[in-house]
Amino acid sequence: MDRKNSLGRVLIMMGLVFLLGGCSTIQGWFEHKPRPVEVMPEEDLYRKAKEKLDSGSYTRAIELYQALETRYPFGKYGPQVLLDLAYAYYKQGDAESALATLDRFVKIYPNHQRLDYAYYLRGLVHTRQSLGFVERYFPLDLSKRDPTPLAQGYQDFVTLLETFPESEYAPEAERRRFALFNLMALHELNVADYYFRRGAYIAAANRSQQIIRDFPRTQAIPFALKIMAKSYWLLEMDELAAKTEEVYALNFGGTEPRLKKTPDNLLSWIFWLFRWD
Repeated sequence: MDRKNSLGRVLIMMGLVFLLGGCSTIQGWFEHKPRPVEVMPEEDLYRKAKEKLDSGSYTRAIELYQALETRYPFGKYGPQVLLDLAYAYYKQGDAESALATLDRFVKIYPNHQRLDYAYYLRGLVHTRQSLGFVERYFPLDLSKRDPTPLAQGYQDFVTLLETFPESEYAPEAERRRFALFNLMALHELNVADYYFRRGAYIAAANRSQQIIRDFPRTQAIPFALKIMAKSYWLLEMDELAAKTEEVYALNFGGTEPRLKKTPDNLLSWIFWLFRWD
């Protein structure tokens, strides 16, 4: 029995050594090796890059757009090349490269007619930055993630709406801005709830006040009022607690707060907001 166990352990160790030794080879199977780009006129190269982009071959499209940038830095397709390249990076999931490319576009072409699209795409990229792999496909609670990319995306959409109110992207940017506004409010609500559950009632009440001030007309408001009232009662600040409950009753009646279950609820917004196209 001992000999069998020893032999089994040896075989397992040999298997591990083989597996670890082959990791570099396995990794090589998935490494992308850039393909050379043949020399051709600017117009032909741009057309080929656009065909790859439209067909979803983003890696090859990126190679072709990069070749366009290198070979024709002052070509007639210069601005569009940057926008297309940023979009290809976005679709491929490379947020950092997409943002760097869009920043270059804004810096080089501050008065370009497609600047509205650059802000819109930057908003999409920042929004995607807040997602991990799982969250892109499953409706997890995104309000519990780092809100920084969401806030940056929100600001991109606000900039678009303030600078280009007549843009063709304005209606969708407004919907996305509103969805991000709700998510940021719910993030703050999670923080207030965390403080409350840890017994930090002053911090919970203050955070709830901040939500009511900074995120009006969001789904977080009734929950924030409830946390405020409970915190004040536990702090024996009865007058403030009673006043907070009065405000809640005037606005929301005697029902307990809950997320809407209509088609425009937060979950539906999340599915719509983070779709791949």
